[in-house]
Amino acid sequence: MSGARSILVLTASTILFLGACAGNGSESATPSSSDATTSSQQAVPTAEQLATDLVTVDDFDGEWTVNVPPDAASATPGVLSEAQQELLPRIELCDRASEESRAAAEALRWQAFRQLDQSEDDPIDMAAGDRVGHMIFVQEFLLSGDPGEIEKTFDALSDGMRACQGKIPAGEEGPGMTEPMTIPDVGDDRYGDLTTIEEAGGGAYWLLHNSVVRQGPVLMDLQVVDIVMGEGVEPAFTTEDIGTFLTTAVDKLS
Repeated sequence: MSGARSILVLTASTILFLGACAGNGSESATPSSSDATTSSQQAVPTAEQLATDLVTVDDFDGEWTVNVPPDAASATPGVLSEAQQELLPRIELCDRASEESRAAAEALRWQAFRQLDQSEDDPIDMAAGDRVGHMIFVQEFLLSGDPGEIEKTFDALSDGMRACQGKIPAGEEGPGMTEPMTIPDVGDDRYGDLTTIEEAGGGAYWLLHNSVVRQGPVLMDLQVVDIVMGEGVEPAFTTEDIGTFLTTAVDKLS
C-alpha cells in the first residue's frame, strides 16, 4: 500500500485498488439525455444534479479534504467523464452470486463520485515509516435512472452481495470476512455489510463499511473505510457512527 491514499473500493469479497477514482454505475439504469422523466413523471437527476448531492467536507464531523482523481477534467466537480468511467474497477461478485446479479454488476457505470479523506489525530505516515494509527476515507458513488430499473439493479446487486457474505480466503491481501451490517432505515431500500480484512504480512487490518441505498431514481453506494495499524489501536467508528455517515449522505439526495 503506497503512502498516498489509494482510491479503494470493496467489491463483494474482492478489494481493488486504483490511483484513479473507483466505482461503477448501471448502463441499464442510466437514462438517455432525452429521458428527463419516468413514466410516473418522477424527474431523473442528471449527472450534474447528482454531483451537487455528493457529500462535502462540511457534512461530517472532523477535518476532511476532497481527494481529487487524476485527470479530473469535468466542468462540474464530482461528475465522471466517460473516460473515467472506463477506468473504474468492476464489482466482481463471487461464484455464489446469481447470473443476474453478476450481469447487473458488470453493467454498472457510476455517474458521480467523491472521496473525502479525514485528517486524523493519529494518522499513518507510510513515507516516514509510521505504521501506527488510522487511514480513514469516505467514498460516495451515485447514478440515476428509471425508478423501476434502479429497483431491479439494487435487488440484483444486494442479492449478489448477500450471497457473497462469509469468509474471504487469503490472496494478495487477507484473509478476511464479510458480514451483515445494521444500517438506518433510509431510502426506499437499503443493504449494508462490513468487510474486515487483514493486510498481507500482518500489522494492519481494514474495516470497509459498505452501504447501498435505493431512493426513487437514484442508486447510491457509500463506503466508509478505516485502515487500522498498530497493536492496541481501536477502530475509529461504531455502527452508530456509520449510520450517521449514511443518513447524512441520503438526506442530501434530491
